[in-house]
Amino acid sequence: MKTLVIYDISDDDVRNNVANICSSFGLTRIQKSAFIGYLPNSVRKELVIALKKAISRADANVQVFIFCNYCSMYREVLGKGGLEGVTERVIVK
Repeated sequence: MKTLVIYDISDDDVRNNVANICSSFGLTRIQKSAFIGYLPNSVRKELVIALKKAISRADANVQVFIFCNYCSMYREVLGKGGLEGVTERVIVK
């Protein structure tokens, strides 16, 4: 299933660590603080554990959303960018 990770973290080191974790799990950056990609449930659980550890002592907000393939194909992308390296069907109006 598609996994979307968004975060709001003020500490640069923690924020960079979270970005590196998302990348290491194969997620693609679609905005400065947002990553998306396909992860099996078992791998997503590992991602959540790694993210919890990374932010354990920080003032941070990390949210992980799970979308079925049907729901994720109705994502609307407005403006430029945000799709580099993302291979999925996207309906753009």
